[in-house]
Parts: sequence; structure tokens; C-alpha cells
Amino acid sequence: MPGAAGYEVDGTLVASPEIARSGRPEVRAVDAFGQRSAPVRAREQPRDDTWRQAVNGWLDDFDDPFLERRYHLSARRGCVNPATGSGGRLVLDMPCGNDTAVLRARTLLQLGESGERGRVVVVTDAAGPRGRLVLDLVPGTPDRAGPIPPADAVRVVVDDSVAPGTRGAGVLHRFEAVLTDNDVRVVQDGAQIASLPAVPEWREASVLVGVTPPPSYPGRVEIDAIGITGSRQSVEDVTETHLVPGTLRVLDPDEEAPGIGVARTPLRDAPSARLRTTVRLGDGGDPNGLVAQFGPARVPLRPVVSGWSTAQDSELTLAGDLPADVLGASGPDALSPFVLRMPGASQAQVLESYFEVPGPSPVRLEAVSQESVPVLPVMTAEFVRVAPNDATLAITLDASPARSVAPLAGFEVYVDSSLAATMPIPGGVGGRHEVQLSLKGSHNVEVRLRPENPEAQTDSVWLELSRSSR
Repeated sequence: MPGAAGYEVDGTLVASPEIARSGRPEVRAVDAFGQRSAPVRAREQPRDDTWRQAVNGWLDDFDDPFLERRYHLSARRGCVNPATGSGGRLVLDMPCGNDTAVLRARTLLQLGESGERGRVVVVTDAAGPRGRLVLDLVPGTPDRAGPIPPADAVRVVVDDSVAPGTRGAGVLHRFEAVLTDNDVRVVQDGAQIASLPAVPEWREASVLVGVTPPPSYPGRVEIDAIGITGSRQSVEDVTETHLVPGTLRVLDPDEEAPGIGVARTPLRDAPSARLRTTVRLGDGGDPNGLVAQFGPARVPLRPVVSGWSTAQDSELTLAGDLPADVLGASGPDALSPFVLRMPGASQAQVLESYFEVPGPSPVRLEAVSQESVPVLPVMTAEFVRVAPNDATLAITLDASPARSVAPLAGFEVYVDSSLAATMPIPGGVGGRHEVQLSLKGSHNVEVRLRPENPEAQTDSVWLELSRSSR
């Protein structure tokens, strides 16, 4: 249907022409006024799993709920919540908005000698409308690569700028980074969509999978599989304990520290322990002199990567082994203070810190429903034409990043708190509308979105029409 604002698929509203659904659902196109087309039956496309044959190393289908045994998840705690969905899919709920989660696989990518030297595969919906998928291949074991990755890293970014218009919200696609003798090829569902003129000199690297959901929605990203080529590897079993320092600011070596420590509980039965931390650098300072202070003890920390940048806002992961005198049953209950120190710290910030102690992690993901909660389109409004006696107001309702759209009743336009126009859109999905208003002088204009469900949360946009703009 030309000019379709969205689609109704067996009663579910979506804005994208691509939706993941089994069987042969009945589909109707929906225009900007909520009008439906005649129904058609969708054709079911068979699943293609032949790509698995190209992954000759480690392939994770997320059937195992013990995520921490296979990955480190770097994210803002409470704002990125991992769980397992139906079919063994990893679900990352991001209720705070504007968050990014980074998974570091504990299994390393290993490159061959020639030809196709290596391959990383990620099956995910992260690169849907306004979302982002970032693959960082970095020698060493960093938890994040940050905005400025190390000089010898390979970074692949897939978002709306790469093969735009081919990915629907919530729809899984297979993305592959294929390393050859001449370049790195970026492949989506078997078709090349980009290439990078990068030929790494390293033979093995950590794989970081960074996912960012669309903005302005309660975020959710799903990952169905991750594959990494290389020989069989033994992965060290470690249990992580998240730590919060007394201050997130990295202190100078002699600066007074808050009297806030961390519990020593995870260290009481540990034969050894390691601190790992990621720091966002400021406009100066020497990360080679960075130490962690646990009470009177100061533990030297060293970068876990080479070729890292010292530029402002770059992110660096460091690690250090804890001394024997903080381990074992004897000793205080807490190590206080716990802070990070660095010469010339210059506003460097601690992004995360955690202990690693030997032993398999007992943390098990909980199961969650993968049903999408319908959400309203994002509404924007602007004056596109202003004349002495009237003005044209353009209202855009964009639901493209939504997995499921809450049906609309329409919207209303108020001028100085008085109703001036009503646009009915019964069962609508979104679209663009223009409303001409007869106005002179300065006014306050409000557009109120009305969902079909009167009890659902609504939205509004305020604008000012001033004499200076006429």
C-alpha cells in the first residue's frame, strides 16, 4: 500500500514492513489516518542455519543460563538487566534509556594463517531502527573499548547508516565480521554490507559485543547466538563481585579519601583474587601509575591492552592481583577506604570495578517473557510555514523503533489552552500530518496525543508562536 504508516499483523500494530512472526499471519497496511487495506497472507520464510558450518570454534546459543561463566557484562547496574528468554535467547532489558551494554566473551577469537583468517557472528536485533551494534576485536581482555579504541583494535559498527531500511524493530538478523588477508567484511544475513581496510597483526583478541537500543523507549535488546572461530580453549572459571568505590572520581596519590570501603566477604575463602576496573580518562594523568587503595594497602593496576589511547574520554580496563594479607579468614570485615588513585588524575572517572576469584560463577539468569508491551509513537511538532494571518503546523508520529505500537485515537491541537483542531486517527500507527491554523500575534500551542485506550499514558508537545517569527 503506497504511503503506509504501518501494518497490522494478526491484530498487532507495527511501523516497519519487517516483523518476526511464525506461520502465515494476516497482514493489512495502515495509512496515516488509520485506514486499513484488504488483508493478505504472509509467506513463511524458512530459517537458514547453514552459516553455523563456517564457525569452526565456539558457538553459543544461550541455552546455558549461567551467563557470567562465558561473558563479562559491562553496563550500568540497575539500568541493564540480563535474563533468558524463550528458546534460550539472551534478553537485555534497559529501562533507564540511552544505555549501552557490552559483552566480553571469555573465549578469544583466534586467527588462521591466510584466506579467511577468522569470523565473528552475532545474531541479534540490536541494529534495528535507531539501535546500534558494535563489534570490537581487541588484543588483551578489556571490558570496554570506549569511544577511542586501542590502535590495534578492529571496530565494526552497524546502525541506521549501514544498509538503512532493511531491519525492523525486534527482528533478529545475523551479522558477521569476516577477517581476510586484505580486509574485514561486514555481512548481514549472508550479504556483504560494508568492508574495512584493516588487516590485524595480532593472532588472537577479545570479542566485545556492544548493543544500544533505540532512544526514548524502555530499551530491550535480544541476542540469539554468538560464534567465534578458533581452536578449542579452556576458559578460566571466575566468580565476579561488583564493587562501588568510595568516590567514582579517581583521586590524586595523596588526596583525602572518603571513609567508605567494601566487604571482604568474597575474599575469605579465596586462594587468590584479582581486581579489574575500567576508568574513563580525563584531560591528563598517568594510567601507568594507577593504584587501588584497600585500607592501608595499595595495589598497582596495569592496563590489560596495548596501544591504548590517553585522550580525554577514552576508556581503559586495568587489573591487579590482591596481596595475600587481604585474603583468608582472619582480618577485618571491610577494606576501607576503597578508592582509585593516579598521578595527575584530572577528573578521571571509575566506570566499573569488580573482584574476580577462582571458581565457577553461581549467578543464574532468570527467565522473562519476550512479549513486547505496545508503546505510543514518538510525537514531534513544528511550524513549517508562518504567514501574517495563519501558520501550518506539522505533526509527525514516528513508531519505527517500537516492537509493537499502541493504537491511536488521534491528536488534538490547543491554542492558548483552547481546542483549535482535532485529527481522528482511529486505530492508527503514526505518520505525518499538517494542520493549518488561523492565527495572529503570539500564542502558545499544544499538541496532545490521544491513545485508543483512554487509560493509557498520553503525550503532548508545547510550542511558542511569537511575533518575532511572523
